[in-house]
Order: sequence, then C-alpha cells, then structure tokens
Amino acid sequence: MMQEFVQRVKDLSTEVVNGIHTAIPGKIVSFDPATSQAVVTPTMLYRKPDGSTIPYPDVAGVPVYFPQGNTQQVSISYAVKPGDGCLLISAEQALDYWMYGMETDSDIRFDLTNSIAIVGLFVSPSPGIQKACDENAVVVMAGGVALTVKPERVEIDGDLQVNGKINATEIIKSDIDVLASPREVSLANHTHGGPKPL
Repeated sequence: MMQEFVQRVKDLSTEVVNGIHTAIPGKIVSFDPATSQAVVTPTMLYRKPDGSTIPYPDVAGVPVYFPQGNTQQVSISYAVKPGDGCLLISAEQALDYWMYGMETDSDIRFDLTNSIAIVGLFVSPSPGIQKACDENAVVVMAGGVALTVKPERVEIDGDLQVNGKINATEIIKSDIDVLASPREVSLANHTHGGPKPL
C-alpha cells in the first residue's frame, strides 16, 4: 500500500514537471515588425505519458527580443525572417500585464503560450562568428557587407553611404581618388588654370 502511494506521488511529480517549460529551441514562422511579435514553431518533440512523441503546436503572439536601452532611443535592429532560429523562454507568469498593462485571471505558469523569443539560435555558426574569433573583433554582417570593429581600427568591407556630415580630427586618405559632387571632380586629377608659381 505504501509503495503504491509513493509510486503515485512520483508519477504525479513527473507529470507536473513535464508540463513546466523553461527554454526550448524554435523556428520563426512569421514576424510582424509593427508589433515585434512572431509565430514560432518549437523544434523539439513532446513526449506523451505512453512514451510516444508528437510535434509541439505553433505558438502565436511571441514577443521578440531586440537589444534596446535608454527608453528605446538606442537600439540594434535586424531583419527577422521565416526559418530563423530562436530560443523560446517561457515566463514564470502570463505576460498580459507586462505587454498590455492588464491583469489576467490566468494562473498558467511556465507555459509555451507565455514565451519570449531570442532570435539567433542556429545549429551551425555564421561566417561572422569565425571572423570575430579569429580577429578578436565585433563583426556585423549583412549579405556581402561586413563591419569589423577591432581593438585598433574599424574596417568596412563594402560600399559606405553617409547621410550627414563627416567630421575628422585626423587626415583622411584614399588609395585611389576622391570625387567631389555634384560634378564628381577628381581630387587626384583635378588641375587649375591660371598663373603658375615661379
């Protein structure tokens, strides 16, 4: 009798623990930049009490994390696309009060429906990770353009478009030429007419 009771307590404890979610890998199905929310597919399998497994359902309305601060005056943003990997972190309580300022009657805890997504979790690394480690740098890559911040300098591989003034306290050098708009006057080949010095 006692042994059956202990076994039942163990089974109940296992069932409760199996219903608690903490963190699970996921994949973005869709992303709405207007709300910064995504639909995410958890990329693990749920094991039922009989031992069989089934896929998790999609989770909708998942807030996506972006690095932000200074009351959102400073931020780092990047494109989030279907197929991107992410980490789903299940909140201790329902997110309604945090997201909408409304209390909720829900007592669901550590549930996938109350998850936050951190995008950028992939099985294989991007080329930028190897470059950052090799050069002891911070690397930002977008397609074929790379911005590399090294301890001694900043390097840009790709075209640079500046929409504003450039203020320099040191020399600005070009290995080829500098073209001054709007007529694209070459500073390397530009000559002036008139008197020449003796």
